Amino acid sequence: APQDRLARSLVRFTSTTRPAPPAHHDLPSFLAYARSAALSPTSSLYVGTYYEYLCLATLRRLSFTLTRTGGRSDRGIDLLGHWHLPSIPEPLRVLVQCKAQNSSLTPSLVRELAGIYAGAPAGWRNDGADGKTVAMLCGKKAATAGARDALRSCKVPVVWVAIEDSGTDGLGKVKQVLWNQRVNELGAEGVGVGLRYMPGGRPGFELEKEVVLTWQGKVWEPDWNGKSKGMKRGGHVDADSVRAKERRSSV
Repeated sequence: APQDRLARSLVRFTSTTRPAPPAHHDLPSFLAYARSAALSPTSSLYVGTYYEYLCLATLRRLSFTLTRTGGRSDRGIDLLGHWHLPSIPEPLRVLVQCKAQNSSLTPSLVRELAGIYAGAPAGWRNDGADGKTVAMLCGKKAATAGARDALRSCKVPVVWVAIEDSGTDGLGKVKQVLWNQRVNELGAEGVGVGLRYMPGGRPGFELEKEVVLTWQGKVWEPDWNGKSKGMKRGGHVDADSVRAKERRSSV
């Protein structure tokens, strides 16, 4: 099973890195740890770790199962795991870098991610029978025009996801998802991106937009047994938005 392979791969990956601290393993446990350790919410450690766990939890909505690596010798990789897609029988492997700064994706960040991908440990590259791997970057703001060009011309498979903190339920809000043609060639062909409108949680806002994956014109949300749950969180999808976004998901 993918989870068993991930566990074995984690052993290989972390054999040369420092394991994540046992004091926390998700966002709630990290917040409890930060309070007990009197960790400043403005410190780089707090901000970076908080955003990594926020991305880890939020990306499950987009069919990712991820683990935080942690440590100072993580080779620039914050999360790693699998991307489960309806278009292929086996999930793609994913190396994720999280950028907590309030800045847009720029061409330099794309080049940095390509370098991290090239230096990934054995078993996490597209160089054998171990599986297909994509590099992924998460940030808080949308990609610039230059960054989109850099994604398009990048010679490695790269995914970009913009995630901002919703400040409500420990999950972020996905604002943008992009990937290049190399990702399509590994199995994402036919998978799209759409907008789903959800009941708003703030006074004066009736509907809020949420970016979702689509497959054959419908929202794709797995049940982690390899099947789609469809629109499990309610709301409705704008069909025109789905068609438009499906054309734009691949840069």
